[in-house]
Amino acid sequence: MSDEPDIGEAVDYILSERPRLDEEDVWAVLMELGTPPPERSDDLAVALARGARPKLKPRHIRVILREWRAYASLAREPDWQEPED
Repeated sequence: MSDEPDIGEAVDYILSERPRLDEEDVWAVLMELGTPPPERSDDLAVALARGARPKLKPRHIRVILREWRAYASLAREPDWQEPED
């Protein structure tokens, strides 16, 4: 696995957790930012994401960011089915 989680898988995860989000909005936020930003930089991340999607509400961007971080955290965990070395 690479150091960075797959954006396509992240979109799928976010939409499975938050099915009411618009898929195009989720893609736009993830593609604009590239990697999940640290929590302390949410305001900057929201401003950047709104540059790509001006009509997207800041609270929806924050939900996307929260779910994206959750996905990234899960993606970093070793797979419980893989044998340990």
